[in-house]
Parts: sequence; C-alpha cells; structure tokens
Amino acid sequence: MADPARVPDREIGLACARIALERKARDVRVLFVGDRLAIAEYFVMATVNNRRQARAIRDAIRVELKEMGVGVPQAASEDPDGRWSLYDYGSVVLHLFDDEGRTYFDLDSIWADVPVEELPDVEAA
Repeated sequence: MADPARVPDREIGLACARIALERKARDVRVLFVGDRLAIAEYFVMATVNNRRQARAIRDAIRVELKEMGVGVPQAASEDPDGRWSLYDYGSVVLHLFDDEGRTYFDLDSIWADVPVEELPDVEAA
C-alpha cells in the first residue's frame, strides 16, 4: 500500500473526478481552493441523477482511494433529502449533488474565481 502522504492532492482530486465521470456524473469539476482555503487543497464537485448513482460513485471512489493508500474519508455528511453529500479526504473534499442541490448550494458561483483542473477524457462505465 502506498504512503498517503506521498499521493499528490491533485492526483486524488483527478481520480475522484475520473471515477465520477466513468459513472456518468455530470458537470464534474476539480477546483484548486488551496490558495484561498486552509482546510483543503481541492474541491471535487459532480452532479448525479439520484441517490443510487451517488452511492455507486462514493463506493467506487472509496475503493480506489483506499488502493492508492489514501484511506477512507475523515468525515462524511449527507443531506437527508439526498440533494447533497460531502466526503472529506483531508486535502480533497468531494461534493455530490443532485440538480436541485447544485443550484441551492451554488458552490460554482462561490468558487468561480479559483483555478479549475483540466479533466481526463474517460468513457462511462
């Protein structure tokens, strides 16, 4: 198993984005917030169609990050209505939204002025 301190934050964020894209999430973005926020380096945001898709993405990310040596989230929070869920991997925070949650929380506007990582081309699973 890899040493989690050696896995670059950017690599963790891009792995989360790739997995979300492979499982047909929409509007996937990886934002570098490290220059503006002390608690994380990257936010990964994705829009999902339903709770089932969100769970599939969450589970796949947990498996892959564990294999990378990152481990499980330090914290997790889910809206009881299923509009939003958050998984805190320390330097990378994953946000999964449904359409209503993405609009309501509007993190895209809040973080509109931070750098956005280019995402890999992937084929949906």
